[in-house]
Amino acid sequence: MKESPIRKKRVYHMIVEQIKECIKRGEVVPGGKLPSERTLAAKLSVSRTSVKEAFSVLESSGIVEIKQGSGVYLLENTIEDIMNKLRALIRGQSANMVELMELRQAVEVDIAFYAAHRRNQQDIVGLEQSYLQLEQAVVANSLAAEEDLAFHMYIARIARNQLLAQVMTMVSDQVLIGLEDSRARSLDIPGQSEQILQEHKAIYQSIQEGEPNSASAAMREHLENVKQRYL
Repeated sequence: MKESPIRKKRVYHMIVEQIKECIKRGEVVPGGKLPSERTLAAKLSVSRTSVKEAFSVLESSGIVEIKQGSGVYLLENTIEDIMNKLRALIRGQSANMVELMELRQAVEVDIAFYAAHRRNQQDIVGLEQSYLQLEQAVVANSLAAEEDLAFHMYIARIARNQLLAQVMTMVSDQVLIGLEDSRARSLDIPGQSEQILQEHKAIYQSIQEGEPNSASAAMREHLENVKQRYL
């Protein structure tokens, strides 16, 4: 089973996609045993917890059987049946992420508007620092997911609407997972991380300049691009 290493902080559904590709290439056949948690974790550069979660999802979807003390085995179904179940599983995960992006669009576009309208000089300094931290992470070719989230959370704070800020806090864990996934993919595409940084810069500059309509438009464009990149 020849896996390509997964960049750090990929979530469990990326492991599922890697396993799907291995089955597609015929490296694991119906009834065959998958590599152990330890082996997959090492080869894919992920935690064993993430591999365990991927195995659990595959078992609940009727794709593998986990035999205690023995290992994880692909069920003896037809390849067509297995691939159909894997595609449905991955589509379902993508749909969940699309729903999250739609929620972010519904909330963060207005958050950017209010942030540009209500920000003060101290907010501008803080937002600049948040943007520069994101920029440094991108220049260093790191994942930059946490810096990305921090940038968006800071904007939510300076919008000065407690309910909007609470919504962002409630979904922040899911947002971080989505960012880890989408930014990991972006690292494999030349120039895409820099393009994403420019989208953040447009948001930052619009808020800095006190232009609510430009800020909301920049946020809308950025989040739509994130959704399209994920799909």
